[in-house]
Amino acid sequence: MNTKKKHIAFVIGALSPGGAERVITNLSNSLVKDFKVTIITFIESDPFYALNDSVNVVSCFKELKNPKSFLGSLKLNYSILKRVSKITKEEKIDLLIGFITQANIKAVLAAKFNGIPCLISERNDPLKNDIPKFWVILRKYIYPKANCLIVQTEKVKQVYERMIKAKEMVVLPNPISTELSKLREDYSTNREKIILSVGTFNNDKRQERIISAFHELQLNNWKLLLIGEGPNESKLKALIEELNISDKVKTLPKIRNVHDYYNKASIFAFASKAEGFPNVLLEAMHFGLPSLSTDCNYGPSELITNGVNGFLAPVNDQAIFVDYLQKLVDSKELRLSFSKESQKTTEKFLDTHVTSSWRNLILKHLS
Repeated sequence: MNTKKKHIAFVIGALSPGGAERVITNLSNSLVKDFKVTIITFIESDPFYALNDSVNVVSCFKELKNPKSFLGSLKLNYSILKRVSKITKEEKIDLLIGFITQANIKAVLAAKFNGIPCLISERNDPLKNDIPKFWVILRKYIYPKANCLIVQTEKVKQVYERMIKAKEMVVLPNPISTELSKLREDYSTNREKIILSVGTFNNDKRQERIISAFHELQLNNWKLLLIGEGPNESKLKALIEELNISDKVKTLPKIRNVHDYYNKASIFAFASKAEGFPNVLLEAMHFGLPSLSTDCNYGPSELITNGVNGFLAPVNDQAIFVDYLQKLVDSKELRLSFSKESQKTTEKFLDTHVTSSWRNLILKHLS
């Protein structure tokens, strides 16, 4: 008997470059075997990551203008919510899955309006203080109305358990897509002498720490490559100029073929002060890149055991960060050892394992 596939939909702002967007793409590509899959975005955007043709993308609006006032913001968010709810009804969605705070809140409300279950996925550091208070209050009251809150690490779960009375809370890490995994090449010590960092150029990611460390070490035959875009781009470029290292330090915009750089570089460096779960660190380690990261909340300590498969430096201890970078540059043996251990660590994050957990959770709430 041919049973009709249940229809699930992810809700997110746009399919732009980013960790959550990559996860939704990976999950959609895998789950489309078992479900009819739609992605509802607030604004129209070409998917940055390769999306299976069977996945349906529906946008609420072609574009949105930034509101000038709190009242304008309320009106805008209400109109997005109405559209999400209408699309849910028109597309006959059986279950909604929100990703990131604002989309989560809209997904919960739209699911309530349509009498269907809703799962929400929180991707950020729960104690981050740059989320507007309005959303923090809504989160407290609306998240408990979701059928399940999905977080990425045990530590984040513990924080949310104190903050929110969720009906159900589950830890599901980010999946590494099988497609990406197929592109990795063996790590060897005759790679290019490139220290790579990938991430949005913003205050959380603190690429200036990596630039300063690179400058302090005066590494003559090494290069530093920063891949990303964001509000701090001009500030970072100015720092590179000021330190007179523009011949050795380059920035590149976000690119689809980031795997080419994971396969080319010798070291991965990451200096965040806050994370939900760092996708790029997971990917770099999966590609066998010996990695140095700050021990920020949350994520790096779930991936790196200090001195075993990478280095973890205290968030604000630049001297230790510099010292660890020096050790990685100096020792080919250490780089090879970290490379082997990194790959072992990340096997459990392959999407075959993670997606089956998502599939089971979705089926549980559809029954």
